[in-house]
Amino acid sequence: METHDSGRELADRVRDTAEEAQDEALEATGRVQRIAGGARRRAGQVADRLPAAFGQVRSGANSTVTRLQTMPDSGLRLLAAASLGFGAGLRLAGAPRLATLAGLAPASVFGFAIMSRRAGTLPELHPSRP
Repeated sequence: METHDSGRELADRVRDTAEEAQDEALEATGRVQRIAGGARRRAGQVADRLPAAFGQVRSGANSTVTRLQTMPDSGLRLLAAASLGFGAGLRLAGAPRLATLAGLAPASVFGFAIMSRRAGTLPELHPSRP
């Protein structure tokens, strides 16, 4: 008889554990759905704001290139050399590649300004479409 009772107790514990696991799985599924819904809303908000943000970036970049083109070549060369030196110093010091690229990036902007001025153009980085 005792074995029969312990078998029932074991079956009851297994059933209780299974029911608890099922309840927790349902609760977790609800949480995942709420998180996914929040992520979907945030993505929609970001997508709504992107066109305006890109427009501001494009306008700022065009303004910067125009201002740089008005600087004398000697000033642009000096700034480009300083940027190259800074990037090289970061690389020699063992800085991460991303930091090194950030140090070298202004040199490419200055070079772009010099080359576009020599070509006699004031290019837009992303011309607006008609």
